[in-house]
Amino acid sequence: MNMKDKKPPRLFVIFLPVSVLLVLILILLYNFGTTSKQTAKSVVEDDLKIEVEEFSSRICEELDFMTRMGMSYRDLMSIMTIKNPSDTLRMIGTLCNNSNAYMVVYCDNEGIGVTQSGIKVNVAKDKFLSSNKKEQYYAYIQKEKIMQAEAVVSVIPVVKNEKIDGYILMYYSVSRIRKLFQQDMINENSFLLFSVDEGIVITTEGLEEKFTEGTSLIKFLKDTDSNVDIKSVQAAMERQNSTSTFLKMNGKSKYVIYTPIGINDWYIAIGYEESLYNLKLTSEWGIMKNLITYLLILIFVFVIGMIAITLIMNIIYLRHNKNLQKEVDMDLLTGLYNKIATEREIKKYMEENPKTGAIMFIFDIDDFKGINDSMGHVIGDKVLKSIGRYMREVFQENSVVGRVGGDEFIIFIFRVESEQDLNEEVQKVNNIFKEFTEIVDIEAPISASIGAAVYPIEANSFEELYKVADSALYKAKKNGKNQLVQNRDNRG
Repeated sequence: MNMKDKKPPRLFVIFLPVSVLLVLILILLYNFGTTSKQTAKSVVEDDLKIEVEEFSSRICEELDFMTRMGMSYRDLMSIMTIKNPSDTLRMIGTLCNNSNAYMVVYCDNEGIGVTQSGIKVNVAKDKFLSSNKKEQYYAYIQKEKIMQAEAVVSVIPVVKNEKIDGYILMYYSVSRIRKLFQQDMINENSFLLFSVDEGIVITTEGLEEKFTEGTSLIKFLKDTDSNVDIKSVQAAMERQNSTSTFLKMNGKSKYVIYTPIGINDWYIAIGYEESLYNLKLTSEWGIMKNLITYLLILIFVFVIGMIAITLIMNIIYLRHNKNLQKEVDMDLLTGLYNKIATEREIKKYMEENPKTGAIMFIFDIDDFKGINDSMGHVIGDKVLKSIGRYMREVFQENSVVGRVGGDEFIIFIFRVESEQDLNEEVQKVNNIFKEFTEIVDIEAPISASIGAAVYPIEANSFEELYKVADSALYKAKKNGKNQLVQNRDNRG
């Protein structure tokens, strides 16, 4: 065989692997491009979904905050002697002024009562009171009889001796939901549908056509677009999950996201212009197309460098993510856990230790508003910072310490397994907070009121344990402040 015969095999041997490698790279890039486009679509849809869920959560949080205030007042009324609904006027007036309710009613179990303004009413006509429900529940009224307004009512039974003695009724205006939507929605062409029990739509915003009262969300979708995937929407609503569809309305396509409110089977649906959806998709995908071009260059020229950069970026990301999580969990003023992190860590302990004891202390600074008013917010912040620094030093292990309100803190101490442990921790906390002036280093007497509750003896969930400790805190304040109260034996 001569030299001419040998050259082709050599060229073939050299170019075949390179060609195969190039083909594989092109296939990989093509697959990556296809996957990236699908990822871009998911990112856009997730962003819009998060926006809708945040709006849904805001409504739920407003109703929940209003209800929790009402339940606090319910707890007070449960230990009061109420001969006549008018005896509660001052309390329900305060409750109305400090909540999102436009009207608060206290009535007996027959529905006879008064509003916060002293107007005598009979709410039995609205037919939402149920003698069989001793726990709080929500009801929708298309037109309540008092203010003639459309409302969501938080019905809070006042139970005494295991019997319903009366009701606190907190009325939340449906029109407020529309106002919140107008404030929160960035895209001016979006629309809102809000459905309650059995999917009946009670309010809309941003729809061009007139909406028929009493129409269900599913019927609206069927009537608007016969091609919409009704079954997938129904299945998601039955499971109380979020979902999305494209909807044809007046010749225009809308991208509609459906998400539960978190109350009963109530839902909101928010529709966006398809043009907005496509604009976001184009923007997201455009970034990824550039990335593919850069990857093509880097794969052929800087393979080893790319691996090194990827490893470095991964390390940086992990470190950044870890630091970011710490920042998210931290109350910036005090350096303690914030409210969400405090609750999460306590619940985590409860899940992992259902039978191992612990104790929760809730305390706040006595007359803190007076400190802010008389000395200024700078001094008030100094007080909070000093307390936070001191708490971090004292409670370093086997505990969760967080700031959960303006001047309200929680200390949750792990593994309190005997009466001796319990007494030691109570005494320890009681002694620590006897003289706040030494802690905060300002020339003014500072004291704290403390409420304590034992897990799992007094309650086995965060919410219930918080209520018990909060009740003890209330007693501490009522008894003259500057003391620690424990519900189970009223020790001070």
